[in-house]
Amino acid sequence: MKKIVLSLPLLLGLFSFTIVAAQNRKSVNNPADLGFNLRTSLNSYFDFDAGIMLGVGYRWSNRFSAAIEPTWIFYNGANVNPEEKIFPKGIKIRTDIKYHFNKRRRRNADFFIAPEFHYKKVKTQREDEFGINCQNGQCPFFQTAIYTEVKKETGGLLKLGVLAPFPFVKNDQLLLEFYSGLGMKIQKFAETDLPIGGSFVRRPVRNFTTNTSSSIGHLPLIPVGLKVIFVL
Repeated sequence: MKKIVLSLPLLLGLFSFTIVAAQNRKSVNNPADLGFNLRTSLNSYFDFDAGIMLGVGYRWSNRFSAAIEPTWIFYNGANVNPEEKIFPKGIKIRTDIKYHFNKRRRRNADFFIAPEFHYKKVKTQREDEFGINCQNGQCPFFQTAIYTEVKKETGGLLKLGVLAPFPFVKNDQLLLEFYSGLGMKIQKFAETDLPIGGSFVRRPVRNFTTNTSSSIGHLPLIPVGLKVIFVL
């Protein structure tokens, strides 16, 4: 965990260096022209499976663009109990193809609609109580141990959003993206690294509305977010 925290300034520094280098680069292109962009999410730090999102986008026409946005997950943004042993590691990938309603112009709002694909895989170390070598509900003894929970999500959604100039900044290359959407995801759970001969005293609780101990569920995707975009 210490190595992860120490690597954060390096990642953010690399992102900042790329932006500064692009700003200082002499180019015949207008900042509002087509091309690549870098993007990061402001709300990925506060998600339940939280981390850093650094993505790249490309706009090849006035009407169409696409982006791929991987998120490196390494902590739980909703963990309010520091004594609970929760150490997630994983990745989330979202990719979309946007249709822009307006032709891109400087300092104008740019509305879009986009289908988006969602994939996430997270391994989380958790602590629980296990019965050892249990038969017919009878266990010779019990043990508290750390196991690995594996969560996979696959889904899709349709979102609406807008690209707008960054407020109070006189730089046409720096944009804000606000979006909201609606979709569905399939969430699957599995447990590994259980103690030898161990079985859960109480099955892990899931957040599914139909069956709290089920290992698979269908859940709505209702994302709302804010991103910072730098046009190269």
